[in-house]
Amino acid sequence: MHCVIKFILFMFLISYTSLTMAMFERENGFWTNQDDEAKIDFFGKLTDPKSQRENWYKVSPYVAEFLCTISNTGFIYAGIQNNSPELILAGIASILSHSIPKEWLLYVDKLGVALVISKVVREYQVVIDNPILLTPLALAGLINAADAYLARKKGWTLPHVAWHLSAAALAHYFLQYVEES
Repeated sequence: MHCVIKFILFMFLISYTSLTMAMFERENGFWTNQDDEAKIDFFGKLTDPKSQRENWYKVSPYVAEFLCTISNTGFIYAGIQNNSPELILAGIASILSHSIPKEWLLYVDKLGVALVISKVVREYQVVIDNPILLTPLALAGLINAADAYLARKKGWTLPHVAWHLSAAALAHYFLQYVEES
């Protein structure tokens, strides 16, 4: 438990400067440089600024959005704990799209989300039999909406990190419930 608290404090301290910035910076790093802004080909195009959630390459020249990248480990952990390849793939896809800011990897990330949603849809009978499970699904939707607003309008990083961590925890809770049913 102490490790979790230290991890959250560490993430807050690193991202504190992002909390007051209205827009995110697009620095050069291992995967990108300023010339990439002009690229329009599918594999060369950078992530759209609307999808950017953090200043690029502030912690490492190899990871564009550091906090968003490491916060995805919760999906992999929950996927392993619940034997869910969908959740593991979604976590890996999101790690890649936050590490390497290319538009095509954002599509891979969204495909990972679609896989997780398909898992929930496949378990629809459990949700129908246990309507209480709609609560974590609704909560995840609210957190995601708050993240989108706060990142795009206020330039805040922590809501996206919170989205990753809470979505992974809620997915774990949902899958545990499915397993017990």
